[in-house]
Amino acid sequence: MKKLFGVLFILLFVFCKTANDNKEVKQAQALTQLEGRIDSLFHSNIESIGPGAALMVAYDGQLLIGKGYGLRNLETKEPITPSTNMRMGSVSKQFTDLAVLSLIDNGLLKPTDTVYKFWPYEVFKKITVQQLIDHTSGIADYETYFIDNWNRSDILENTDVLAWLATNPEPLFEPGEKWEYSNTAYLVLALLVEKLGGQEFSAYAKAQVFEKAGMQHTNYYNLAHPIAIEERAFCYEKDSLGQWKKSDGFFMNGVMGDGAVYTSVNDYFNYDQALRKETLVSKASHDLIFKPTSMPLPKEAAYTYGFLNGAEERYAMGWFVTEDFALHSGSWVGTRTMVVRDLHKPLTIAIFLNSDQGELRQLLMESTYRLVADYLTEKTKEK
Repeated sequence: MKKLFGVLFILLFVFCKTANDNKEVKQAQALTQLEGRIDSLFHSNIESIGPGAALMVAYDGQLLIGKGYGLRNLETKEPITPSTNMRMGSVSKQFTDLAVLSLIDNGLLKPTDTVYKFWPYEVFKKITVQQLIDHTSGIADYETYFIDNWNRSDILENTDVLAWLATNPEPLFEPGEKWEYSNTAYLVLALLVEKLGGQEFSAYAKAQVFEKAGMQHTNYYNLAHPIAIEERAFCYEKDSLGQWKKSDGFFMNGVMGDGAVYTSVNDYFNYDQALRKETLVSKASHDLIFKPTSMPLPKEAAYTYGFLNGAEERYAMGWFVTEDFALHSGSWVGTRTMVVRDLHKPLTIAIFLNSDQGELRQLLMESTYRLVADYLTEKTKEK
């Protein structure tokens, strides 16, 4: 009898192991198929000899896909890889907010504080920190002013914008009256971090955000005080003849807080996991990151991705949020970026382009999301 039970146990073990092995093989095949479909999508839309894109697909604690397409430097023909550092544009705003949250955790700042408390300028009298964060401050747009009134041979910096704000430029609307996206607001938040944090903004962000997130090669970049960016992707735009030209020398590339972060797929994955594990700031502050605080966005300001299903969008801490997603794009001279985070599944997709192709960004994110969603649906069925 004992021998019979022994034989049955061995048979059951072999059967279970075979079933598990078969399941793992099928899952590996499905992931290979997904990667092939995504490769086809990117290769059909990105020239191998032109600027390109980096892609991150993270799911359930794993970097499912981390790849680069096209070139980071057209002169040297060096390719984009998962370790290539690319300019983020306004995706940078989520890092500025994390620096602000660290100040709140340390008791140095409250969301209800007026900016006037720190700079007694008339322009700041009615504006709160929270209104800067959620784009309801009505503060004047610095880009519009400096495009027309600045010597472009000089690099514009945050302190130059602060000096202009001290002249009390006319607000766009009364604070809290409505929602309008504001780069000036995030530049002021960076100045607040610098003033209260006791060190230069990029250094504070490096120590209090990037290093805590395992983003060892991520930095804010100020063209007026340039640093070496390891494996840097240069930014490109087409000239009047349709030729790609570097656009990294733009005179506003000395401004930080509203943009100016360089990061890679590898570093962004580490950050994504730190966000999910809630290790960057206090639990109370983590609870605020994806909590909508603004009024509903006007339709013309909302994203149009099909997977959002036309859901109402609001603003949180450096993220546009619906009930199901948190997302943010970046658009600057020679760069287009997009990150999408599922709020119910452990899924994040990030696409970074080193060119100004906004329509391509839309196509790649929309298509990538659908391919990944189909893969995850099949994966769930197999369980």
